[in-house]
Amino acid sequence: MKRFILKTAFFVAPFLILYIITYSFSIADAGDLLRLGYLPSTDKNYRQKFTSFNHAIKFTELSKLKEKGKNYKILTIGDSFSEQGPSGYQNILANDFSVLHVDRFISNNQIQKLIELCNGNFFDTYKVQYVVLQCVERNLSNNLQNIDNKTRITTQQIDSIIIHHKPQKEQDGYDFFSRTTLRFPYSALKYFTDKNYLANGQVYNFDLNTTSLFSNHSNKLLFYYDDLMYTPKNNLPESTIKLNQILNNLSEKLKEKNITLIFLPSPDKYDLYYNYIVDKQNLIQPKFFDHFEKLHKEFIYINSKEILTQELSRKKDIYYFDDTHWSPIAASLIAQQIKEAIVSHEQSMNAQQHPHLSTK
Repeated sequence: MKRFILKTAFFVAPFLILYIITYSFSIADAGDLLRLGYLPSTDKNYRQKFTSFNHAIKFTELSKLKEKGKNYKILTIGDSFSEQGPSGYQNILANDFSVLHVDRFISNNQIQKLIELCNGNFFDTYKVQYVVLQCVERNLSNNLQNIDNKTRITTQQIDSIIIHHKPQKEQDGYDFFSRTTLRFPYSALKYFTDKNYLANGQVYNFDLNTTSLFSNHSNKLLFYYDDLMYTPKNNLPESTIKLNQILNNLSEKLKEKNITLIFLPSPDKYDLYYNYIVDKQNLIQPKFFDHFEKLHKEFIYINSKEILTQELSRKKDIYYFDDTHWSPIAASLIAQQIKEAIVSHEQSMNAQQHPHLSTK
């Protein structure tokens, strides 16, 4: 028996040491980049700095809507940047407007889904004045593939999607005997010793020329692999032109229903902080926002990169250090810009309808 225990201990002890390392340098509420890259949390209180932004949710999620036929000022549809709950831009907008949000599991490709909503009976059932279409930069080129302008979806089909949806359960912590226990210590060691590398094949770690961008005073930039991988496709002028044409057509469809389209592209973290990277010699500079800015638009365009770039020198944590997403600080800036765009648009419309009231 004693010999068996010794043999077992000889086998288990290395796992125990690795598990202690994993447990010590990982936290449950870490950002997605730390989880994907198996990277250590060097500031365990980092996320607590944003708890003041966690207010009660004031906007309405389509999946939780109990009463149809209610009017809303704004409909939002997007990806994970539109799924930030109490600290998201919709919740801030909901302080001034009524907001209905199409859950991500319903929308999937939000550009295609908005086309389908326009072609179906959705906007006959849910009356809105503005649609905020949000898309993260890295997914734009993929979302444009195989766009079908004739497909439609009905409210009955949406109800069926909601009924059959099964939320995924998030895993809490790490199992003792798991790949994570083996991978994490190795990846954590590289975090402290290597520069400008790809962690776990998913998260880039590049040195910055400043420690002023994040409140943890790190000089590292963590960003998602796809940010860099899809930059060449998103840099193509023809991709930008195609996107603009699709949005102009979509805007015309919405105008027929007395709805105004607001397009909100969310810059990749890599794009927003590109100029601060020390070694850019082998990195492709993102050009999407430069190309898109020049095109004629039949919709309201929120140039989020320009808005957020102006604040980088004045505010820390525009994006989370440990995550692909913008923080509540950026969400507040974006919400304010959307609010101002709506107010400006309505003032312009009133002036056109009542020219005799306008000030000369």
